[in-house]
Amino acid sequence: MQSSQKNSYHPEISLRKINQFTISGLIAVTMGLSGTVIAQDSDMEDDFVIEEVVVTAQQREQNLQEVPISIAAFTSDTIDKFMFSDVGDYLIRTPNASFSTDGSKSRRRLSIRGVTDFLAINNTLKSSTFGFYMDGFSIAGSTANPPIMDIERIEILRGPQATYFGRNALGGGINITSNKPGNEFGGSVVLDYSRFNTIDAQAIVNIPLIQDVLAIRVNAKYVESDGNIKNINETGGGNDSEYKYGKASLRWTPTEQLTFDLTISSASEKVGMREGVPTGVFSTFAGGTLYAGEFPDRDGDGRSDPDIDGVGFYPDNRNRVNFNTPQKVGTDFDYIVAQLNYDFTNLLFTSITGYIDSDFFLNGDIDGGSRDYFNEYRNIERESFSQEFRLQNTNDSPLQWNVGVIYSKDDGAIWNRTYIGAEERFGLPDGFLIDGQDDTAGNESWAVFGEVFYDVTDQLTVSAGGRYSEETINANIQGFSGGFVQVLTSEDTFTNFSPRVTALYDLNEDINFYGTVSQGFKSGGVQISPFPSGDSYDAETLWNYEVGMKGDFLDNRLRLNASLFYMDWTDLQTDFQQAGVTEDGEFILFSGTDNAESATSKGAELSLTGLISRNFVVNFDIGYLNAKFDKFTTFIDGENRVLDGSKIPLAPKWTLSADAEYSFDINADYSAYIRGEWSFRDSTKTLIAGLIQEGFPWEVPSYDFFNLRFGLEHQKYAIVAYVENIFDSVYYTNAYQKAFTGGLYAEPSFRTYGVRGTFFFGND
Repeated sequence: MQSSQKNSYHPEISLRKINQFTISGLIAVTMGLSGTVIAQDSDMEDDFVIEEVVVTAQQREQNLQEVPISIAAFTSDTIDKFMFSDVGDYLIRTPNASFSTDGSKSRRRLSIRGVTDFLAINNTLKSSTFGFYMDGFSIAGSTANPPIMDIERIEILRGPQATYFGRNALGGGINITSNKPGNEFGGSVVLDYSRFNTIDAQAIVNIPLIQDVLAIRVNAKYVESDGNIKNINETGGGNDSEYKYGKASLRWTPTEQLTFDLTISSASEKVGMREGVPTGVFSTFAGGTLYAGEFPDRDGDGRSDPDIDGVGFYPDNRNRVNFNTPQKVGTDFDYIVAQLNYDFTNLLFTSITGYIDSDFFLNGDIDGGSRDYFNEYRNIERESFSQEFRLQNTNDSPLQWNVGVIYSKDDGAIWNRTYIGAEERFGLPDGFLIDGQDDTAGNESWAVFGEVFYDVTDQLTVSAGGRYSEETINANIQGFSGGFVQVLTSEDTFTNFSPRVTALYDLNEDINFYGTVSQGFKSGGVQISPFPSGDSYDAETLWNYEVGMKGDFLDNRLRLNASLFYMDWTDLQTDFQQAGVTEDGEFILFSGTDNAESATSKGAELSLTGLISRNFVVNFDIGYLNAKFDKFTTFIDGENRVLDGSKIPLAPKWTLSADAEYSFDINADYSAYIRGEWSFRDSTKTLIAGLIQEGFPWEVPSYDFFNLRFGLEHQKYAIVAYVENIFDSVYYTNAYQKAFTGGLYAEPSFRTYGVRGTFFFGND
């Protein structure tokens, strides 16, 4: 494992037109680093090379350069240097990966190669399109943004990963591995203070209880902040936040053959309001139905315009709201994972047992203004259990194999109530219940999977594998919205076999080529819909065709990884939301899932890592993406819309990131470094409803930002001063909608700066 490596980040890349300012900034500040180690050969004092990175993408430890998958891998030291704290922090460093924000850490929408988690936020069962694993256990059913705390490695696998990551991993896999307890006493304490009175305190301690037999590792993290948005309304609460995390790990190795790991983690995330400011642009959901004729028509189009409400609109207003009722947004979740590994002669048996329980809540003001129109109280509870067994050979035979079986059970429930406020919309009294939801759902599945690798020659290895899964989904749905009431009970079973075939050719010991054909699959489901044909939606399938090259050049001082891919979808699952008023004047609101008949995604990724000198490391990562609906008709704003040829939301054409680090010794006890970081995302639309709209805020403009960090390191402590978004770039990643009187809301960018100190103890 690479837990002690320095700067070992290795995604993969492609090319982009960048304006003159960006080019000059890139050359001056970054030149592109993903964070790689300079390793010194013990026999050649003057030699330095890019160090090997170990990943477990195929359930065994392998050199990243020898795995026929397009992977971004971040090791422990790199995670610390980048100061990752959110899923967006490492996706922004990954070619052809994107995310959007919906007002809180709990509401992140992810996208890899145009495969987007359209359905992840408000479903009873969180139907992710990615395999998301923490210490070998799938957490995708409960969260898409686990805390980054004492992590050994983050791997982001692009393209379908059904064989090892499950039935819903058609977009890829995210695999996070925690640091394990060791045989030496030691740890660290971190204190970080930054803008907006933000305090981040962390502590880690490793305690060997019985040398070489039993050890524990405990860490805790507490973050509080006043937030970057001010509520000018004295009665509406603020943007303050509080995050509390804890994790404890135990490792027991009673014999050389047996290793048992147990990890328990708990998290509590609370924010005083959804983080966003009004854009001044109504969706038809609000402007055409909820507030028709309520506010002045400032642009002369015959319709009400959003309420300025004393704060104005983005981008002139980037930090103020006017909520009259407090909000509370967040998630509580706990998980436990037990992994047992037993090493027989030439065989490794693995058992992974996991359980996670989560509770998402969003309560309070949802009209986003000073007038009391609507208040919502929403809770989503989910729990997941799985048991996995694997067996694989560990000898040096030309035939390598692994097989496994897994059983999983997911349960979820939504309780939701929306009430009329004191303004008495639609002539209804204060406190009148106009929208409700009482849903429960369950998912029980099992799967068998495996893969065989065969060395045909010393240079050519071929593999074939796949996953057969059977999934039974049941749903009990009770919902109403004004005059629309429906009760639905349903159960359905979905089966699938997702194959994967790969060839890996070693041109020489430093360069190899690979080709892959693989399938991804995502089950269908049932829902409430006013349309009889909309009571269910179909399973989604995707075929991925990919070729790639991975190579080390110039005596292992230049690393170049590249991939080309083409993906073909059938029945891509998307989301929709509709609102209106019946002929009787009754308000109706419904949302659900639709299928796009066909879609395609094609693109390229390129990753370059270079050692300019012993002390200067650079990386540069580029992704090119062309993802579009080939055939898709869906219901938006009261009528069917033909979206054939439309770009898939949250799939920017170009994604780039770069960073560079220069390190130097001050004296025998102190060293220092300076690092610059740069990220770019091309323009995109983020909502299906936005595909029929033009301009702001439906289309998210392209954006980039720079970070700068200065570090001083000693054996016992380290100090880092940093500025993130140093030039205060003005951007947003998404415009989300509710019943907002100020139009759609956007979570604004901001500049932050701070100082982080780390004290190390033990390990003398």
